Amino acid sequence: MKGTIYGTLDPVESLLHEMSTPYVRPGLSRIAALLGKMGHPERSFPVIHVVGTNGKGSVSAMIEAIFLDAGYSTCLYTSPHLSDITERLRLSGTPIDREVLTASLKRIGLLLGGVDPGSRPTYFEVLTAAAFDVIAAYSPDVAVIEAGMGGRLDATNMARNVVLTVITAIGSDHAHFLGGTLEEIAMEKFRVLRPGGVSVFSGRPFCLEGTYLELCRRIGNGGETLRSVKISDPTIALEGNTFDISIRGADPFPVRTSLGGTFQVENAALALLATERLSSLYPRIDQKAMIGGLKKTRWSGRLERIDHHGREIVLDGAHNPEGVKALVETFNIMGTAEDHAVVFAAMKDKDLGEMVSRICSAFPMVVFTSVPGMERSACPDSLQEISRSFPGKCESFSVKDPMDALHVAFRRYGKVVVCGSLYLSGYLKRFLSPDRQGGI
Repeated sequence: MKGTIYGTLDPVESLLHEMSTPYVRPGLSRIAALLGKMGHPERSFPVIHVVGTNGKGSVSAMIEAIFLDAGYSTCLYTSPHLSDITERLRLSGTPIDREVLTASLKRIGLLLGGVDPGSRPTYFEVLTAAAFDVIAAYSPDVAVIEAGMGGRLDATNMARNVVLTVITAIGSDHAHFLGGTLEEIAMEKFRVLRPGGVSVFSGRPFCLEGTYLELCRRIGNGGETLRSVKISDPTIALEGNTFDISIRGADPFPVRTSLGGTFQVENAALALLATERLSSLYPRIDQKAMIGGLKKTRWSGRLERIDHHGREIVLDGAHNPEGVKALVETFNIMGTAEDHAVVFAAMKDKDLGEMVSRICSAFPMVVFTSVPGMERSACPDSLQEISRSFPGKCESFSVKDPMDALHVAFRRYGKVVVCGSLYLSGYLKRFLSPDRQGGI
């Protein structure tokens, strides 16, 4: 069996790979059959379903934190993980115990014993079924479920008791699976909307707002966009943002996010609008819980600052053009881009030209690298070659190993931004954790 980007597969990962078929295979038939054998755990708990392209994880974590601050029990299911698979499922804020996850997977394995290996569910489908199993047993007041890359055919769309659908900003990621145009991709996301249900959409990009509202009208879904909120006096910083927000013309109130960056202002506004929509169903959701939850939100790999022997590393999950654009805007607004070098790796199937162009136009130095063990990772030499198409003051280097790439960046700069792939951030974070920190 092949290793992962972190080396040898851990026992839970090994079990998952043995039980599932590889690659992405859109469709709901496999997980529907499996959940039927399991007695339909996905029907037994209320769900906030979060879909979109950028910001899903941050918005999901903010919603979780607001519910926790209000005193409700929660489950949070997200993907992918950075360092450990238990990050994908949190029970009232605590990562799932490995033994609990393993036990659920083993129960599922028994159900799949007679299924032809080629017809088995995918890795994500098996993991989602296990998450539904654990969540059903935990019986939370609410489960916040983040979709994978899709919407209509995403395994998470099997959840039935959806009390609210949240749609974050939509971009052109995964076009080879979701559609060739932005509108086609958006419709794959919008089709998770429930007739007669309730939803909120960031409304980004604005060209999709009319399509969303028309679909809501047609199916009787109570849809709402961020036009319902007014944001004023925003202050942007890596350690968190501050701004005042008014929801539907009500008196504004001040909030502070624990997550920094320009994009987290919109994400926070969407999380606040989402939880406000549910306040009649969950009456302990009030301004105090909203303010407290945003301050306490924990979400790794999003402008996450690591002090490494007096030098600053910023890990960010920007992995598509929209994400990289938001990252660049943040550093430009703060006026600190010139102080940072960048270590960058990306997957081959992304829009590499646009991402590389934005990075090279904003930062003085970029070291292109790859993610070890990840066949999808673009070749550093190829990335550097792309950068030469964008003349400017940015110096570029190609270094295969990410840790070596950090060495090169730190020779010239005391601050480094790591971006382009969440897998890159996850790989490096394992080496930069307090008990692993060596000498860079």
